[in-house]
Amino acid sequence: MARFKLSLFILLALIAAACSGGSEAATQEFDVSNFLVSAGATEQGMVEIGGRSVEYMVTIPEGFAVGDTAPVLLALPPGGQDLEITRNAHNAVYHREAIRLGWVVVSPAAPGGDLFFDGGEDVLPGFVDWIEAWVTPEGGAPHVAGISNGGISAFRFAAENPDRLQSLVVFPGFAQSDDDREALAQLSGIPVRMHVGGNDTGWIAESEATFTALIAAGTNVRLETYPGENHVIQATSDGQIIFSQLESFRG
Repeated sequence: MARFKLSLFILLALIAAACSGGSEAATQEFDVSNFLVSAGATEQGMVEIGGRSVEYMVTIPEGFAVGDTAPVLLALPPGGQDLEITRNAHNAVYHREAIRLGWVVVSPAAPGGDLFFDGGEDVLPGFVDWIEAWVTPEGGAPHVAGISNGGISAFRFAAENPDRLQSLVVFPGFAQSDDDREALAQLSGIPVRMHVGGNDTGWIAESEATFTALIAAGTNVRLETYPGENHVIQATSDGQIIFSQLESFRG
């Protein structure tokens, strides 16, 4: 009997520790008192999320001050999602339109090289918590966009956190895993815009399959195919088409 009581005590202690650890991770507090980015500029930074270092690029519009309300875009990068690729994509696609239209855009680089659909996705909810510690997202949540691997990552984030985004734009991107595809039904209230190059054969097939599943789920979704375009879609590379769609989702 004593052995049973001891075992039960250990079991309860382990459960309590696990619950405590989960609660701590979910309620991570961020000190943003020293957060400083020049308004009207794009800068680089780093934040600790659940013990992992996440480097990022951020664009802040003119006149913005910490705590302000603004439309927010979480922009997930393509390729290996390292800092250099993240910086290049952020500057080329998002910077100019974000400044012109008054958006806050934050692009995280994959922590430790773990892609945001292959182990790195675990930091994204905490990363959004950090963003929301210094800016109040207009409409209550960020919009999410992704290019290529960033598009796959965007669908992964939406599948796992359907209540934490206002819209989803990928160029290109698709739901990669069985779990991601099964979760598409949760996106029925979220507008989704998909783009793919007409010569990007493998990505066309996957994009069309995801599009069909979203249609079946009753989602407000559109798929645009660009004849003659390859995997890198030149038509979307300056961000104007993307931000035109994002602007249309603002309440």
